[in-house]
Amino acid sequence: MYILSMKYGRLCNRLFNSAHILALAIENNHTFANLAFYDYAKFFRATQNDIFCRYPVQTGFIKKNRIIAMLLYYSGYHLATFLYYLSKIGFNTGWLRLHTVRPLGNKDKIVLNLDGEVSSLPIDFANTAQIVFFQGWELRSFACLKKHGDKVREYFKPADVYLSDIKSFIQENREGYDLLIGIVIRHGNYRKWLKGKYFYPIDKYVNFMKQLKALFSDKKIRFLIFSDEEQDTNVFKSANIDFFFRSGHMIENLYSLAECDYIVSAPSTYGAWGSFYGQTPLCIINDPDQIITITDSFAIYEG
Repeated sequence: MYILSMKYGRLCNRLFNSAHILALAIENNHTFANLAFYDYAKFFRATQNDIFCRYPVQTGFIKKNRIIAMLLYYSGYHLATFLYYLSKIGFNTGWLRLHTVRPLGNKDKIVLNLDGEVSSLPIDFANTAQIVFFQGWELRSFACLKKHGDKVREYFKPADVYLSDIKSFIQENREGYDLLIGIVIRHGNYRKWLKGKYFYPIDKYVNFMKQLKALFSDKKIRFLIFSDEEQDTNVFKSANIDFFFRSGHMIENLYSLAECDYIVSAPSTYGAWGSFYGQTPLCIINDPDQIITITDSFAIYEG
């Protein structure tokens, strides 16, 4: 069994963190338990009725309860942390068939290969007669996620109550338009993160939309704007931009973004998950004066 036992960030960080370990579990025929996902479990079809958030999908025998889910998470977290530090002082936990995989720091990356072999980790990931705890952000299994992406996307399909609203919203906004382009405005904590490197003023986003209108001059475009803060929408109106400022439930917002034809976003797991889930071409804006092109700027985010 693989157990994800450390929370990292908010929804989209958790989704990517989970997706890589889930893909590795599928590759190696392991059961996956996502104890770190309890905050968001109720929003997804596969996890809403399972306190352990398992794959293959199961209905839990314990009634869904946030307090119990939190107790499970913190029990798993402290056990995994204890095992990790035991191994650091030279104690071999292999005979217990228990291991913890954890990067040394947030900037250290552990890439888990398609065959499950990691040269720096003395663990047989394909051995199903063991429990492996995973903790930390930089745990990646790119090849497995690419191979099993469809199963991962199916697992993270929203609960039915959200799907109907997403479908209606997209149908209404597609009517009379050739393209829907999602624009992700990241403000909030981006004012201070990396000293504001990716905090772009609203006029920069307006400029990106003008570039897109010029690139698709033969298409009628509607922009769906997704922002983590309220914005003065008059700036879009005065720029003659046809738009809808999306506000609503976070799941409906995120998965509406995935239904767009193109996505433009500052570096963010929010825009990246929309691209990965919807298989939607994404343009990541790394520079506020960036020039957007069709051939070079857009690619589907693979994880």
